[in-house]
Amino acid sequence: MVQRATIVPTARRKTRRSRTARLRRSQSGAGLVEFAVVFPVLMMIFLGIFEFSRHFYTQLTVRHAVAEATRFAVTGNVLNDPVTGDPLSRVESIKKVVLDQAQQLSVDVTNIQVVDGGPEQIVRVSVSFNYVYSLPYLDHLAPIDFTVSTAMRNEPYRP
Repeated sequence: MVQRATIVPTARRKTRRSRTARLRRSQSGAGLVEFAVVFPVLMMIFLGIFEFSRHFYTQLTVRHAVAEATRFAVTGNVLNDPVTGDPLSRVESIKKVVLDQAQQLSVDVTNIQVVDGGPEQIVRVSVSFNYVYSLPYLDHLAPIDFTVSTAMRNEPYRP
């Protein structure tokens, strides 16, 4: 009985050692561990590129809207009110052009400033915009405020 008792634990030790040695050499699950480490980093990079692209798109859209409104302003034309059909004021017409050009963005009318000059004088259109991050892990950051301004000389129109 004594011999059996000494043989059995030795056999168990060898079995345990061989199992751990096999597990150390085994590659099953290594890909899953690597994926679990790399995936969050790749997602952060991808979402950062998405947020930067969205911010850049917003800036370009506001710039385009201000440029189009300034081009409209230099002509001296006015738009008609879509509800009544009466002509809008010159400043309201310019603000409407900004809003029409930047429809997909939430531009507030109070953030649009128009410094209107007469014929052959300078007209300046300025829009202040508050960019808010769309991704949840960036919502603790302060919004980005930017202002886009354009100035041009008016054409010689009749006031």
